[in-house]
Amino acid sequence: MMRSRLYLAAALLAAAAASATPAVAQRAECRLRINTNPSSWIIRGYDPFGNSAPSGTFDLVFTNSGDAECTFYPVFALDGEPFGLSAGNGRRTPYGIVDLFGGYDATPLAGRTQRRTGRRAVVVAPRGQQVVQYRLVVDDRSISGGGLHDQRVEIEAEATDGTPIVAEQLVLGLDVLPSATLGLSGAYRVNNGRALVDLGELQEGIAEVPLQLRVQSTGRYKLTLASRNNGRLQLPGTDWFVPYGLAIDGQSVELAGGSGEYSSPTGQGLRRDSLPIRFRIGDVSDRRAGTYSDVISISVAPL
Repeated sequence: MMRSRLYLAAALLAAAAASATPAVAQRAECRLRINTNPSSWIIRGYDPFGNSAPSGTFDLVFTNSGDAECTFYPVFALDGEPFGLSAGNGRRTPYGIVDLFGGYDATPLAGRTQRRTGRRAVVVAPRGQQVVQYRLVVDDRSISGGGLHDQRVEIEAEATDGTPIVAEQLVLGLDVLPSATLGLSGAYRVNNGRALVDLGELQEGIAEVPLQLRVQSTGRYKLTLASRNNGRLQLPGTDWFVPYGLAIDGQSVELAGGSGEYSSPTGQGLRRDSLPIRFRIGDVSDRRAGTYSDVISISVAPL
């Protein structure tokens, strides 16, 4: 019996000692998470021949699930590749990133956002959230063609002492629509909304009229020409006509069937072409005097 009582007493003393041991306090920590909103910052549906510059506004959402305040600077960093958006053709398009929260340039020109004295730090309270807004602007003078131009970057939250806290990947980009525009320059005048070309006194051979089609395109393109009179200059109200043909940039376009096509030379990238047009007048012998005319409709489409 004595042994049992002594054992019980020892156990009770050990339990009392354990309950008297102070608990270790858990250190409060910043636990930061970055949510890119959306996951890819793509400027969609840009027309390089429109009147607006390519830009877009995007958000980063910083969430602190910890019990301590998070103070940091957002940094954009490249993963070893050259700066600039790429469409895979070897050319790169410059861009800029403006931090609208801190009011500074966050562009990773030298591989990462440059540290600047006095820039505003982001502070996220415990169990709190902070939205930081950015504007992405692309240099449209350097766009190399249609399609998606992009670059992968890393968003880092960098503590005030330079220590990285957390990072997230992000894709920046510009989606360039296939697009083409058509204009005319040279010897013509506008009449009732249409370009009027005077071929002068009709003589067989090349009509010496300086005229050019001005084409802008995100890549290769096709011109479609339609002749109201099937490649004939007609004397209105009669059956009299003078056959003619034309060439665009030296390439003959046949209009006898009512329509013809011209395709641009092969090659990639943005194009700004000036294409001379030459009119070749057919047989004019034994024709009734008067003003002969035709209407040609020309349209352009990117390929």
